[in-house]
Amino acid sequence: MSDFCYSDYYLKELSGREPMALHPRFVDMMRYLKSVAPMGQLPGRQHIDPLDFRRVISLINLVDVERSEGEVRFRYRLVGGAQTRNAGRETTGLLLENALLPELLPRVRDNMCKVLATRQPVFDSFPMPHPDRQFIIAQRMYYPLAADGQTINMLLMLHGYDPDPAGGSGES
Repeated sequence: MSDFCYSDYYLKELSGREPMALHPRFVDMMRYLKSVAPMGQLPGRQHIDPLDFRRVISLINLVDVERSEGEVRFRYRLVGGAQTRNAGRETTGLLLENALLPELLPRVRDNMCKVLATRQPVFDSFPMPHPDRQFIIAQRMYYPLAADGQTINMLLMLHGYDPDPAGGSGES
């Protein structure tokens, strides 16, 4: 499927190996967003209905793209319940720089910027510190949203974990 890109970090870490198969939740979200987008445009927040993906709602973050004087910043507008549990703290309303561990910031920021540059979803997978374990494997896809169909003003991030720290499927 060529409707998305891989994170540069993820590809480098693979060292030429094949990427993992995408979990169906990521493919389903790509299809959903494509189905609600106006012809030839990106979907906007106004086009999506959270009831359409209620099985994965706790795995979703919405991130505002803030542009000012040539700078781009990212602010968490909505953080799903599984995300808050897995992070061990509330990050809603925080700028990316204040929400993430410093060692994760360049990777996540670069992935978000890649979405802005390519206008395509970006997939990444990497070990992430977790309060109850040393690390969990975090999988995430960053999807572009554009209120006007063109200018990306929000990112929808869909996550998955292996193993799920809550002990469930992570899709509640």
